[in-house]
Amino acid sequence: MTARLVALAVVGVLAVSYTLVRYARVGADLFDPAYRVTVELADAAGLFDNSEVTYRGVAIGRVESLSVAGGGARAVLRLERERPVPWHGLLAVVANRSGVGEQYLDLRPSGARGPYLRDGDVIGRERTRLPVSTAQVLGDTDRLLASVDPRDVETVVTELDAALGANGAHLGRLMDAGGTLLAQAEKVLPETVAVIRQGETVLDAQRASEGHLKAFAGDLAALTDSLRKGSRDLSDVLARAPRTARSVERLVDGVEPHLRPLLTNLITGGQSVSARVPALRQLLIGYPAAVAGAFTVVDADGVHFGLDLNLNVPPPCRRGYEHVRRRHPHDVSPRPADPRAYCRQERGSATTSRGARNAPPAQPPPSIRGLREWMSRYDPAATGRERGEQKWQDLLFGPLAS
Repeated sequence: MTARLVALAVVGVLAVSYTLVRYARVGADLFDPAYRVTVELADAAGLFDNSEVTYRGVAIGRVESLSVAGGGARAVLRLERERPVPWHGLLAVVANRSGVGEQYLDLRPSGARGPYLRDGDVIGRERTRLPVSTAQVLGDTDRLLASVDPRDVETVVTELDAALGANGAHLGRLMDAGGTLLAQAEKVLPETVAVIRQGETVLDAQRASEGHLKAFAGDLAALTDSLRKGSRDLSDVLARAPRTARSVERLVDGVEPHLRPLLTNLITGGQSVSARVPALRQLLIGYPAAVAGAFTVVDADGVHFGLDLNLNVPPPCRRGYEHVRRRHPHDVSPRPADPRAYCRQERGSATTSRGARNAPPAQPPPSIRGLREWMSRYDPAATGRERGEQKWQDLLFGPLAS
């Protein structure tokens, strides 16, 4: 019996001691070392003795005492030593746990490095933030409600009923689709973030092309003005376009059977002409000279005409053909070509030098004898012989010689 009473007394003493130390904070510094910091507040804002003190939401101490001082309030904080609080950019914010919950003090520094709070430091009023008071909230709410006309509220309620009434199923589908959209957006969140970050590159490119964009906008405005001024002509073109298109369609349908053979023949003729471009060029150069030479036959004092047969002038080339056996002109039987037979006469000799190796190089257009006098007679715009000759030379041979 005596042992039970002693055990009960020991348990009672321990419980009372724990209560005094843990809740009444009697002799707390002996078991829980701490340091104290003073906070200057413009208003207690609902704080009370033993209010919780947190560091970024983590409990690190309590409000040991709260008193009135200097037109405001002074709170003494008891903070744990193993939880140092950085001093740089520190804010002491009085916050609410909920809309109707108790207030607490949250310490919010701007960094995680020292220096740190020490015993006896004072946090000035400029470093504190207070929540909006309940009286101010109620006053602002009252003024807001007083500023609203009841008839306008009735109109809003009526319109909402007309807009949303009997549309519950549609609103439900809309909310479901919104949830699906958010889920899909969450899946592509990394790509979306990358697009947003890389959008700066696109904006920089657009900024660099500012001059070109302005020029494009100016040209587009000029084109629009031209279209606006010519709207009547454009309307006429659009009105006549269907009839013209039908006429072209009938034309194409009419020539369709003959169009393909015509194009085929043109291709064949073009290939033949392109293979003989040098010869055609020489023909076009020589033809105007021959036509102009014909006019030199007729002169003011009559017609001048001569005949020169040019027989054996110059003599034919015989060197290189000594071993060739001559045959009668009536002998047209096939005979193999003799590669040893070619004109061996030097270039510039009196005989006719034959063969590709003796072909003359390209020469400028020939000068026609008597052309100067003929042009001075038949060109009324000529003020001198030299000018008239140059004009006709350019007209006859300039495009071909180029």
